[in-house]
Amino acid sequence: MGNTNKQHKWIAFFVVTISAGLIYRVPYLKTVFYDALVEEFQLTNTQVGTIMSVYSITKMIIYIPGGILADRFDNRKMLVGSNLMLALLTFWYATIPSLTGLMAIQFLLAFSNVVFWVSAVKAIRILADDNEQGSIFGYSEGIRALAGVLINFAALAVFNHFILTEQPLRYVLIFYGIVYTALTVAMWLLLPKKNKDEARSTATLEDYLKVLKIPGIWIVAFLVMCAYSAQVASEYTTTYLTTIFGMTTVTAGIIATIRSYGIGIFSAPIMGKIADKTSSYSKMVMGLFVVEIIFAALLLFIPGKPNMLIPAIVTVIAFATVMYAIRGIYFATMGEAGVPKEFTGTATGIICAIGFLPDAYMNLILGKLIDNNPGAAGFKFVFGAIILFALLGIVFALVINRMGKKNRAA
Repeated sequence: MGNTNKQHKWIAFFVVTISAGLIYRVPYLKTVFYDALVEEFQLTNTQVGTIMSVYSITKMIIYIPGGILADRFDNRKMLVGSNLMLALLTFWYATIPSLTGLMAIQFLLAFSNVVFWVSAVKAIRILADDNEQGSIFGYSEGIRALAGVLINFAALAVFNHFILTEQPLRYVLIFYGIVYTALTVAMWLLLPKKNKDEARSTATLEDYLKVLKIPGIWIVAFLVMCAYSAQVASEYTTTYLTTIFGMTTVTAGIIATIRSYGIGIFSAPIMGKIADKTSSYSKMVMGLFVVEIIFAALLLFIPGKPNMLIPAIVTVIAFATVMYAIRGIYFATMGEAGVPKEFTGTATGIICAIGFLPDAYMNLILGKLIDNNPGAAGFKFVFGAIILFALLGIVFALVINRMGKKNRAA
């Protein structure tokens, strides 16, 4: 019986983790299928930015309420309900609705994704003993990244199969909807019912007020914001390769999948291992920002000619490697910034709320700049923005480094 329960636990873990790795495929459809999205839905770059901003703003607003819901209601029902909602919204998306419909879908997807994400983290923690938390979350990160890569390649295969039809992206959305439905059924059958040991939120208003008074929390939050701004801007490299260098949609989709998901499987864990051996995480972040600036500058000045496609691809992949390396260690700077360990959870929540704000406005701004500056000129603003935020990131990392020295001397 013990072995059966253990097997059941790990099967449930895999189902939840795989689902968590796939929930963002539809709201971030533009990452891989940008050109097809614009063509089939008859959207401008500004309108794509608008629907992304609707999703991102909504997501930021409901992070905390979503967490409260996850703590107040049965975890299994929250996971199943939010994933079922995701499946239904995806099928609606596949009907090729109007811009108003897309905005409504993105709004509801934000609610579904946030509720699922916070419930998934809670479920994964419940499935493991206290001495297994590091391993289970480590496995979860790797499995989510791998699941993202596999589902994207499968989606690209579907797109390529229906590429001669008028709306190949519609079939990709139907495919996603079927996958989400299957995972919803699997979770309903495999997840345990509410456990008496389910974690309850312990953060109080007083905890948040204490964290707000710690200067380092704001510096780390702005550091994350700079890194994430560069990441959001880098998502335009897919359409950059197709628009300027003539790469096909399918090939660009493969590059986008490698850049957005494949690199993350290895880059962040490896750099985290290296960073652990250094004396300062902030110094490592500064160095990585410098390298990021170099690659962004290369993309800025590479001639937009078909014979320069390979150098452009190599630079995009190299940039992504550095970007995910920064992403893998920027939270590690909290110690240097003087954020007490007992407030790590609360601090992380505030850092995410502030640090991921670029999702709410970067797409809208960059989309409009690309629309108003056709061709390579529009993408110069994209790479210029990356360089600007990397420079600001260096400044915040330097401040954290000085905070660390001051804290060690005290």
